[in-house]
Amino acid sequence: MTRPVDDAALLAFRVAGQGLAARSGEPLDVLRGWAVQDSPPGAGMAALLARARDVPARWLEDALADRTVVALYNARTATALLPADEVAAYATALLPDDDAGLKAIAGPALPDRREGFAEPVATAVAGIADALDGVVLSRDDLHAALRRRLPAELLPWCPRCESHHARRGLLVMAALHGRLCLTGRQSRQSRQSRQPAFARTDQWVAWAPPAGEATGAALVRRYLSAYGPSTPAHFAQWAGLGRAHARALWARAEAELHAVGEAGWVRAEDAARLAHPPAAEGIRLAPPGDPLLLGRDRERLIPDPGLRKRLWTAIATNGLVLAAGAPAGLWRARKVGKRLAVTVEPFGDLPRAPVQAEAERLAPARGCDTAAVDYA
Repeated sequence: MTRPVDDAALLAFRVAGQGLAARSGEPLDVLRGWAVQDSPPGAGMAALLARARDVPARWLEDALADRTVVALYNARTATALLPADEVAAYATALLPDDDAGLKAIAGPALPDRREGFAEPVATAVAGIADALDGVVLSRDDLHAALRRRLPAELLPWCPRCESHHARRGLLVMAALHGRLCLTGRQSRQSRQSRQPAFARTDQWVAWAPPAGEATGAALVRRYLSAYGPSTPAHFAQWAGLGRAHARALWARAEAELHAVGEAGWVRAEDAARLAHPPAAEGIRLAPPGDPLLLGRDRERLIPDPGLRKRLWTAIATNGLVLAAGAPAGLWRARKVGKRLAVTVEPFGDLPRAPVQAEAERLAPARGCDTAAVDYA
């Protein structure tokens, strides 16, 4: 009979699998886990700083500009950060091949439709590809271009924006087909804020996806190395896919998996790490939107329901402090001029000096010269 996996072993496995046990490697290697996102904005750099040894303050901005990294909307509508040479494999792994799978991703963008999603999705992807052909457009300019190309069904009224525009789910489908990525931000003359800018991924970088079955298995492998032991249901929620679609991808890697009781499965080659996870070191500031916080069995990371409510909110503001790989407090940060003000709510004894060092490591990436840590 398989021995149950306790919460401490599961967390230690994930901390190690996600590069949080010890900093090593280059930032680009961290992105090869296919789990880093930049939602909310700034989460990507903070996640890299928690995992890689040397991350210059402008590393992500420069990597997006020189096209070694690509940002695109994933099936959960978050902004995924991928190495350019793997973006096609990641995106096509998420592509659904039936109506139920399409509904799981694009359904919210087509609220009046219950079935038959293939045709409107194909129309939207073609319109987005045409609008972005050979150009980079701001968000507003893209939606203006789509209003000239798409039927009314695909352009519902948005009360917040006070305009008709395509909803995020259709942009996601274009992204998964290699027809939309984020290139950075553009300033608008009429507005103070900077808007996301979009291009066609297949024109921005090389786009050569491998066979579908290979990409699906690769997605499951990466997921289980970071979030195992786990189940197809939790994989579906993490990836933003319909359950049948997620189970089909899971089946492509099933021969490589090892069951560990009610906890689910790990890759057979990772079973030894689960039995004897490496010890974690130091303090890490996992930001809101950090890969560690994207696992779906949240109660195994944070047993206290009150703390879970504060850590996982609709608009995330708190991150998680890890001390030697264990949850040690909540943290949040704000800019005060050129100073990054970090407020920490420790769960117990938490040394201040290493937290201060982590805050100072984060400050340049947030456009600050210094950091100040306050314990609440």
